[in-house]
Amino acid sequence: MNKIHSIAFNYLAVIVLLTCFHLQTLSAGNKIKNNDWEIVYNSSTHTTDYSYKGQFLLKGAYVKAKIGETDVRSCDFKTIEIRKEKVNDKLGKGSKYIVTYADGTIPEIKIEQYYYFYSNKNYFLTEVWICSADKEIASNYIAPLYTSERNSFLPKDSTNRGLRVPYDNDAFVSYLSAPLEKEEVSFEVTSIFNGTSRKGLIIGSVEHDTWKTGIRYQGENNQYITKLECFGGITHELTRDISDKPDRPSKEHGSIRGKKLKSPKILIGFFDDWRKGLEQFGEVNAAIAPPRQWNTGTPFGWNSWAAMATKVNYEGAVDVADFIKQELQPQSFENNQTTYIGLDSFWDNFNEDQLIAFARHCKENGQKAGIYWCPFSDWFGNAEGIVEGTNGQWKYKDIYLYANGKPRKIESLAVDPTHPGTKLRMKHYIEKFKRWGYTYIKLDFINNGTLEADSFYNPDVTTGTQAYNEGMQYLSDLCGHDMFLALSIAPVFPTQYGNSRRISCDTWGAMSEEGWGTTNYMLNSLSFGWWLDRVYTFNDADHILLYKPEEADNYNEGANRARITSAVITGIYMLGDNFSSKGSLPGNETARKKAKALVTNKEINEIARLGKSFYPVEGYMAKSPEKAESIYMMDTDRYIYIAIFNFDTNSVKEGRLDMKRIGYSQNKRIEGKELWTSTPIISVNKELVYSIPPQDVRVYRIDVSHKNVDK
Repeated sequence: MNKIHSIAFNYLAVIVLLTCFHLQTLSAGNKIKNNDWEIVYNSSTHTTDYSYKGQFLLKGAYVKAKIGETDVRSCDFKTIEIRKEKVNDKLGKGSKYIVTYADGTIPEIKIEQYYYFYSNKNYFLTEVWICSADKEIASNYIAPLYTSERNSFLPKDSTNRGLRVPYDNDAFVSYLSAPLEKEEVSFEVTSIFNGTSRKGLIIGSVEHDTWKTGIRYQGENNQYITKLECFGGITHELTRDISDKPDRPSKEHGSIRGKKLKSPKILIGFFDDWRKGLEQFGEVNAAIAPPRQWNTGTPFGWNSWAAMATKVNYEGAVDVADFIKQELQPQSFENNQTTYIGLDSFWDNFNEDQLIAFARHCKENGQKAGIYWCPFSDWFGNAEGIVEGTNGQWKYKDIYLYANGKPRKIESLAVDPTHPGTKLRMKHYIEKFKRWGYTYIKLDFINNGTLEADSFYNPDVTTGTQAYNEGMQYLSDLCGHDMFLALSIAPVFPTQYGNSRRISCDTWGAMSEEGWGTTNYMLNSLSFGWWLDRVYTFNDADHILLYKPEEADNYNEGANRARITSAVITGIYMLGDNFSSKGSLPGNETARKKAKALVTNKEINEIARLGKSFYPVEGYMAKSPEKAESIYMMDTDRYIYIAIFNFDTNSVKEGRLDMKRIGYSQNKRIEGKELWTSTPIISVNKELVYSIPPQDVRVYRIDVSHKNVDK
């Protein structure tokens, strides 16, 4: 070999070695092993087994998709190739494995499944690409994870649970923490966990740009999962796409088209504490789609809907603002010396001069004025009506969403988020709100914008989620970052367009018979959705009422403490009573007295200023699957806070909380006090002793900064 050939040969060898270092091909049947995870490919079945720290979690898994009406499964493909690459993205550095399935039932189709592993993470991400060699294909269903084998990774135990996360917060839908005994479906994410040990599996989508993602599982004997699929393409009565009402036509999920079709990217993780797993899931979502920024602190304030409702009026609203300014703000009901005074629906009872004067009056009070709007709704149903802001170019019938040729509807008629008429209407209203002086907007019924449709104005948009993203991005850009966007009736995901989101819906009502009322319903959402404060700046408990003359017994002092606490431990802190003594709908002086007595507790209000949600101590103790937990906690550098509710109407709730369950050091004395009564904490054998009167709450603050240690 001459010198030139020798140099060329050596150079080629170096290139080959470098390539092999970054791109590794493994034979089918080999394991992918990364961190504590192993993914085992079975050469006989072409299915996949997932194990974590040597424990099998899911066996017999494969990819499933629809190409048109044809089912495609990765286990039906004859050839499997695995390659390894490095990855460095928003989640950090790690390894990416590409699994290619070829020679399947449709010769021109290949499946590529990507796996992403990151250093020191007890989860991985996976996504699927359906690839066509030579022609465009379409699909409205791609499942990166599907198994119908009988899997068990939890002990035989009565505290095993599966979590249903609702798609949105409409129609008083609840979260569900239920035994593993039947088929359930969760939206975007689920956890399957053991309540006692807290170990649990988290599966969910971390991308929300194209698909509605469902996780459907079949439980058996409260231990086994006999079927599990995580897929993009779900439509359901809870996505509001399927209905049996004649004025609400149904529509299946839209199809995506092209030569390469991508599934949602999903997270699969196994955690020692399912609660921390859901928080990490939220943090991954926030890394991929960062939350809308807000640096001015937790909003405190008032909203007109609960008590004034359709009769909100200028004189009354001004009087409410003055009452809050004079009587509540000086007594700690404020944040950064600011409260927000919000006009809800029927603000058009005011004329334009009054709307401008109201916002100016709030500003003079050191307050910020809020207003209400539904960007994707037509409430009047006048199809021939001219769309505002379009100079007569568009009628409402032009901007409706249609299913099977009929206008789409949830409660109001839905308009197309991608339509130029819809966008001109947005511009028309947002510019008016800004010009009038409003800096806080409650955006309601925006789940209309997620509905599937026959088509969208933008031909590149083929799914409801794509349409929603286009419309909300346009709206967010119009508002700018100095305007607070409070999402009301809205999908859980995507999250990056709102500063806050209602964690439930219309929760100002009574704690009704047996304690199951809207306070409990809201706390059900906090019990299993607290982690959403990782993807929104704030969770929003809705505005709370402290008095209704026709239900005075349900608005006693204890029940009102519980209502206030439910808001404070969730996030945004909004009152809803009619505090006015003027105008066309004067309120009742009793409402003012109750507010002055109860919303001026400085130590309780200090919790609200933290702007973070409490989380459940257990997660499997609710009286029934759709109800709320009763014990919540949050820890800071200085304190551990524990809130304990009693929803019973007659009996005192007494007990002892084992401090080990909240992670409190066993060699420390328990020191602190209860914040509503200012009584010292009682501790017996390292347990917190509590006694909660009927329909009431206690909030314990434990000092963790002291140096006292038992010898």
